[in-house]
Amino acid sequence: MPDLEDLSGPFNPDLKLEDFSKDFLLKVMNVWQYAWIEMAGIWYDAIKQSLGSEAANDCEREAWLSVAERVNPRYPNVANIELNTVLDSLKALQLPLDNMTGELFPAKFDIKNENHVIVTLPNCRVLQYLEREAPERIEPVCHVLEKAAFEKYVLNPKIKITPLKLPPRKSPDEIACQWEFKLEE
Repeated sequence: MPDLEDLSGPFNPDLKLEDFSKDFLLKVMNVWQYAWIEMAGIWYDAIKQSLGSEAANDCEREAWLSVAERVNPRYPNVANIELNTVLDSLKALQLPLDNMTGELFPAKFDIKNENHVIVTLPNCRVLQYLEREAPERIEPVCHVLEKAAFEKYVLNPKIKITPLKLPPRKSPDEIACQWEFKLEE
C-alpha cells in the first residue's frame, strides 16, 4: 500500500501510523502540538475557575513537571541519545510535543561549545497569547514554570539553566526569551 497523503478514501479499520506519508504525519504532528498546548490551557482555566489562580499555577507546574519526569526519559532511549553534554540534552529536548523544532517554540541556538549553549526564542505562541489574553500569567509561566520545566526536560541535573531575558516585553519585536544552558561538573 502506498503512503497515504490523507484519509479521503474509504475507512480502513486496520489503519496504522506507518501507513501515512511523512508529509501527512508532519501535518498531523503540528495539530497534535496545538492540541497539547490547548489542553493545558483549558485545564488551567478550569482549575482557575474552580480554585483560583494560585491553585491553577501550582497544579499547572506540577502537571508539566510530572509529565516531564514520567515521559521525557523515554526520548533518549528511543532516539539513542547518551546524555553526556548540553548538546545531547538539547537533542532530547527536540522530541517532546512541546519541543523547540516546530512552530510553537522555534528556537535559535548559539553553540559556544558542546556544554555551553545560549537558546533564544524569537517568537513564542504561548507568550503571544498571554500578552493578549492573560498578562498576569506571564510571570508564573515564563519565569517560574518554564525554568522548572527546562530543568526537568534536559534530563541531566548537572546542566544549569539561567534565564538571560524573560518577558514581559516592551514590544512584540523583542525576542520572547533567552536562556543559557551550561554543564557544571
